[in-house]
Amino acid sequence: MRLGARGSVNGSGRSAASSSRGRVVLTASVVAILLVVAISVASTALGSRRPAVTVASTAAASPPAARRVTVAVFGDSVVESLLVQNFLQRGLVPQLARALWSLGFAPGGVGLIPASIFRWHFSGATELGAKSLPPNGWLMIGNGPLPGNDGLSGYSAVTFSPLATASVAVSDPDVEVLYTSTSIPCSFNVTAAGRMWTIDTFRDGPLTDTGTWITLPAGHHELTIHGPSCGGLLFEGVVARRPVQPGKVQVEVDDLGHSAGLPSFHFGPRVRKALIDQRYDISVFLFGYLGEGYGELRAQYLRAVTTRARIARDHGGACLIVQPSPIAVPQSRVAAISRLDRIAAHREGCRYTTVLAHLWSNATTAEKRGLVFVDGIHPTAAGYKLIVHALAPVIAQMIRAHIHS
Repeated sequence: MRLGARGSVNGSGRSAASSSRGRVVLTASVVAILLVVAISVASTALGSRRPAVTVASTAAASPPAARRVTVAVFGDSVVESLLVQNFLQRGLVPQLARALWSLGFAPGGVGLIPASIFRWHFSGATELGAKSLPPNGWLMIGNGPLPGNDGLSGYSAVTFSPLATASVAVSDPDVEVLYTSTSIPCSFNVTAAGRMWTIDTFRDGPLTDTGTWITLPAGHHELTIHGPSCGGLLFEGVVARRPVQPGKVQVEVDDLGHSAGLPSFHFGPRVRKALIDQRYDISVFLFGYLGEGYGELRAQYLRAVTTRARIARDHGGACLIVQPSPIAVPQSRVAAISRLDRIAAHREGCRYTTVLAHLWSNATTAEKRGLVFVDGIHPTAAGYKLIVHALAPVIAQMIRAHIHS
């Protein structure tokens, strides 16, 4: 079956082979294939990201078109919030989402669930550099020391086994499955709530980060991605959304944080194209927490933040660059990064805010109050609560301006 702009889905039985392929040895040739599949630079003339799917067993699924505002929060481990216990509820992004909803906006879905080992249960996972893949397992891209080159936040996972699986719990009915296209006719299955969708990955032309929408029944379900019928599957995660209520402004907040992620590090051509195609309404940049020093990377930092801001603005979106709360690094380094952020904001028309700069007097005081961990940088759940209390009104103001523009 040929694909439309966003892929096609059908409810047919599994087309993949049911027998195990066993252990895959990462010989030089296999590594070469992995790198071609996972890291090759795609042409900039990529296809549309508008969803167009056909579902045999259910009605056609498309992203709701009512008054949804998407807010993407970018940054390093401070944004990703992995150090906080129960970070999916007490981290920066979930607390920010709830704060925005309390300011009069309708709740959105969970948004992006990247293909990260911290968000999905994979049937065996390893990183680049390992001698072999686990049987029926996945090669994780972006989780190790090398940069990610696919996915909205630089996370992706590659498998060659039809028996490989990746599972996550979802409660939102509209789910966009994100993956990279293939140059040969292959497919993979998605199962949830006793149903199965088969997604064809073939596209004419160069490799393309793309996605296919499926609709789940109401309720809480385990969604499982299955390995490919042939070749390899480069999986990038999902975006989970709920329908917009009539007459409501729904706000969805997406976590695009990536631990140890300089703004230029997980930002290859396909990542940039994926961000362009996703068309976030509000982009929030908190890269200033990396103020522990860049050395010769400061020019690279400025270029990357400026480019990210331009992506946010080019389709009519808005961007916000945030000076960090006080952290345990020399003030001169924080000031240097703040100057770069101000330059980027001025060049690209972003708003710049210092509302977090005086939440506490210094990192030592914040640690004693239980607001940051012992490193003096990463907030605790209580620290995130203060950050969100200061930041949410600024973002809410930008949302209201955006929907009336």
